[in-house]
Amino acid sequence: MSNEAMGQKGDILLEMKDMVIDGYSDDRWHEIVKGVDITLRRGEVMGLIGESGAGKSTLGLAAMGFARPGCRLTSGSIIFDGIDLMKASAEERRALRGSRIAYVAQSAAASSNPAHQLIEQTVESTVRKGIKPEEEAKADARKLYADLQLPNPDYIGDRYPHQVSGGQLQRVMTAMAMSPRPDLIIFDEPTTALDVTTQVEVLASMRRIVEQYNTAAIYITHDLAVVAQMADTIKVLRYGETIEDADTRSMLSNPSKEYTKSLWSVRSIDKPEDESEDIILKVDHVDASYTGSAKVLDDITIEVPRGHTVAIVGESGSGKSTAARAITGLLPPSKGQILFNGKALPPTLKERSVDQLQKIQMIYQMADTAMNPRHTVRDIIG
Repeated sequence: MSNEAMGQKGDILLEMKDMVIDGYSDDRWHEIVKGVDITLRRGEVMGLIGESGAGKSTLGLAAMGFARPGCRLTSGSIIFDGIDLMKASAEERRALRGSRIAYVAQSAAASSNPAHQLIEQTVESTVRKGIKPEEEAKADARKLYADLQLPNPDYIGDRYPHQVSGGQLQRVMTAMAMSPRPDLIIFDEPTTALDVTTQVEVLASMRRIVEQYNTAAIYITHDLAVVAQMADTIKVLRYGETIEDADTRSMLSNPSKEYTKSLWSVRSIDKPEDESEDIILKVDHVDASYTGSAKVLDDITIEVPRGHTVAIVGESGSGKSTAARAITGLLPPSKGQILFNGKALPPTLKERSVDQLQKIQMIYQMADTAMNPRHTVRDIIG
């Protein structure tokens, strides 16, 4: 049954009342979401915004009747299209997820299966739940790839997750969520990994699909530009509580709370004076490629003066992360060399000295996939 047949635009689809969610830490339970209300109508997009730890993602997952490990839905009500998710059985909630309620996670790398082709993962839920036959679902997936500005949409689904860039993989995950044409989509910062140009196109595609299929959406983000483009209404959270909510135009033009105003303010960074101009890092005419793939870096030269920050900017798949991997020794260059403090670095990680490893560090795009889940944060840092 299509969304249009299930309800009319403007009908209330999701209503959460006085939601309290606890998290377990320091050997006891703490309230991390404190009495929050949400009312979402069909065809409406609500933006959830706030700083890290405000409870945005926890609340978004609760809209699916789900609490992540270490959390519990303590009290309140969650009514989805007349179904009380707090009282529904686990089987009833599972039946809704991946069909009528979809979730797009922030970390596509952690959400994808490295052993399966992208097209198979995109259509899996749609086919297994009997929403569409496989070939029809795959044809629709390719159309979604094109709508989401993915390159070679007829063939990119034949690749595996490691064979596409982070931004491309994030868009594939968005196509996966959209495949069954759900009533509600939870977007958990899905455009964080995209370059600005692609982000604008992807957001426009998301918005078109939401409107076309009378879908409701909760869009979780910290990016005000995204909220302005995507959301009809905005709810600002801090420390698990609602600070302010209003329609997007009113919120952007005239926020009433000081905390909201602080989110809207523009911050500048003063440029340090008397910076040294000696070159600490030089990428000298470097080529690089992955096994069995075309050349990703072609005669790249980068110079980083001491005390400076050099930004590498480009579209998704242009080679930005590949350059970083070559610099850190994770991917040996096929041509050229990398110099640090005027001395050529060994091309591979295992050939570099402890001192070289300490002085060149990488902060990864997705922290959750970069850290060992078996170690505590203290052990990882120390």
